[in-house]
Amino acid sequence: MSWRKIKEILKIAFTTTSAHDIGIMYIVLGLVGFLVGSGYAGMIRSQLTFNDIGAVGYYNAVSLHGIFMIFFMVMPISTGFANYLVPRMIGANDLYWPKINALSFWILVPAVAMSIAAPFFGPINTGWYMYAPLSTDLQVNGGFGVTLVEIALMIAGVSSTLTGINFLMTILRLRKVPFFKMSLFTWSFFATSILLIVALPPLTAALAMAYLERMWNLPFFNAALGGNPLLWQNVFWFFGHPEVYILILPAMGLVGEILPRAVGRQIYGYKALALSSMAIAFLSTLGVWMHHMFTAIDSDVAREIAAATTMAIAIPSGVKVVNWTITFYGGKVRFSALTIGMIGFISLFLVGGITGVFFPLIPVDLAFNGTYLVVGHFHYMVFAILVGLLCGLVYYFPYFTGKWFDQELARSSMMMIVVGAFVVATGMSIDGVLGMPRRYAEVPSPIYQPFQNLVTIGGAVEGIGLLLLVSTLLYAWLRGPPVRTMDPWNSEQLIGIPDFTIKPIALPLTFGREMDGSIPEHRHGTYYPALLGLLMSFPPLGFMFILAGITIPGALMVLVFIGVGVVWLYNDYFKTVPHLGGGLGGLGSAKFVQASSSTGATGATGAVGEPVIQEGGVEISSKAKTPVLFFIIAEIFLFGSFIGGYIYDINETPTVASLPKLSVDWYPLPLIMTVILLSSSLPAHLAYHSFLKGKMRLFKALGALTALMGFSFLMGQVYEFTHIVKFSPQEDIFTAFFFTIVSLHAFHVIMGLVLWSITLLRTRITTPYQLSTAASYYWHFVDAVWVVVFTMLYLQLPIYHP
Repeated sequence: MSWRKIKEILKIAFTTTSAHDIGIMYIVLGLVGFLVGSGYAGMIRSQLTFNDIGAVGYYNAVSLHGIFMIFFMVMPISTGFANYLVPRMIGANDLYWPKINALSFWILVPAVAMSIAAPFFGPINTGWYMYAPLSTDLQVNGGFGVTLVEIALMIAGVSSTLTGINFLMTILRLRKVPFFKMSLFTWSFFATSILLIVALPPLTAALAMAYLERMWNLPFFNAALGGNPLLWQNVFWFFGHPEVYILILPAMGLVGEILPRAVGRQIYGYKALALSSMAIAFLSTLGVWMHHMFTAIDSDVAREIAAATTMAIAIPSGVKVVNWTITFYGGKVRFSALTIGMIGFISLFLVGGITGVFFPLIPVDLAFNGTYLVVGHFHYMVFAILVGLLCGLVYYFPYFTGKWFDQELARSSMMMIVVGAFVVATGMSIDGVLGMPRRYAEVPSPIYQPFQNLVTIGGAVEGIGLLLLVSTLLYAWLRGPPVRTMDPWNSEQLIGIPDFTIKPIALPLTFGREMDGSIPEHRHGTYYPALLGLLMSFPPLGFMFILAGITIPGALMVLVFIGVGVVWLYNDYFKTVPHLGGGLGGLGSAKFVQASSSTGATGATGAVGEPVIQEGGVEISSKAKTPVLFFIIAEIFLFGSFIGGYIYDINETPTVASLPKLSVDWYPLPLIMTVILLSSSLPAHLAYHSFLKGKMRLFKALGALTALMGFSFLMGQVYEFTHIVKFSPQEDIFTAFFFTIVSLHAFHVIMGLVLWSITLLRTRITTPYQLSTAASYYWHFVDAVWVVVFTMLYLQLPIYHP
């Protein structure tokens, strides 16, 4: 490959906002994560077979194997398929916010890089679940290794939350097909997107608590000062169980696409399969997470609720297995790589589900929770996910590359992968039934060693199969015969349904091309999403350095990030006027057009005079409520994790009774500040309604009054913290949560003020339809959160406190 070609690819990669290109980039990044995670898997097997690595290296490998496979392999590859497939399947030319989509991808790049580098800066002997106090005690895991992983997962959570909102808006707003004509993969990622905005903010909150305890000694999980290690488990598994379905739902969706095409008949029970994905999303956010904690909690009621919801979630999963199985009947089953993969996926998922039946049964779970049966059950499920993703890679390979691969080699490699996966998970499960404890760096008894050796053999078979499959596809990409048709698998003739709504006019549908396969003459890209995404790690890294005493470099990192963000903001919101039909202003739009007073969907610019409401503008403003609502839902789960964590600690930790009560003066300054902030919702509300009526001057005046009242509240808090509050965050659990929750709310007040400022400044050049909605509704949310914070931390009402 010539240097000129490499430069062209890099330029496209760093500037593209096309979901098609970004999907391929996600898949490549996921394959990098898969390679690193597989290396750590090899280290685990080497230690448990030959005892040649040692405990520290083994626990590093255990921790990072899980983190890479879950966060940096399955999630990026699934999101990559979603970017590549969903717009084509629903007839959209891109995602709702193309630039935010690019930003979401580039945020993941430093997350992967930091996780790769982390072991060089300190041990990571925490497990992939990073339980406190393992992840918070510097005497156990000193250095910056664990902190770097925490930062990586925090920013990855931001990426996933943005992705979830973006796909929800894309499917709701840009689809050209009715809901019950959508592909099953689209349904599955629709459910996945809901889980992303519900489950990822709690993980981010938990990681922030662990980060602050490591770097600043805030005792969230320190029982001596009122903290509680079980708080980590509650918040983590509130994320962790929906995460299982975030991982497997996209693979289920791929099965829904590939299975009918592999057996030559339409899928059985389409509506049941579609709705079962939504049922899984709904049920997984209820009490299911507590079944991970049967051995850690002593409440029979909580255990029984978790047991019941866990059993209930098996129903929609069972619907899927039955419908997939029935699809084989009456079809023309061929002995192909895809058929082997489909049978392998269903079998692995079914056996994984059967082994999972033990765990909702509380007495059985108490016996097996600490054994390798848990590891075996989990690996049945993740191997099913792996096989589903590999089948997706095989099926869409002709679209990716325009080339055919060797069917015999693909069939052999898929058979080895499925068989090896079964051997690995079965060996683990047998050892678990025999009682082998998990998390041991050495096999504790000779009775377990033969089955650990069996796991190693299965892993070798699976690894050879993976290498063979990758080699087959790479060779086909370089030397394979070209695809002669735009429907490589003859899908439309087999089942009467094309693979895509946007049909290809040329293959390959590869990097640098449009959705239909044509090569674009002009790419309307920008470097800003890539640059800001790569710098997303700078604020937490900067604060890490500041808290470690390396102040100047840390402060510079924070300022650099803010500076790039301001430049991007200026470029998209004030230098040019973006078309407003696709999102909340320029940050979400990929292509710019000059605003015109003659169109109903845009506003008149400052060159024409004061911006006025145009025909259709009220509808544009109204449509902005949906994405704002999704952002607010994600924020509710973020705040809810901190607020729920505070309530949990002060009510469930025995040592709290011996601590002095939080002494906070709520009168007069905090009460005055509260009145000012809550009253600011009135001008915010009136400003928005003035905007909708076209009263722009009144809108600007009331918006400015709202911002002034919010700024007054913020300055009052600065005075309070510098002159009135006498305690430090490190004293006990009360002070730690007080500083954290109040500071988090203050940060959101600042973001609200920034949003109002941008909105008011934008009125000088255009009519800010979406921004006016966002500013108003977000401000109401900030005020509502303060009601909870003030009554809980300042007034300390009995509904929160024991």
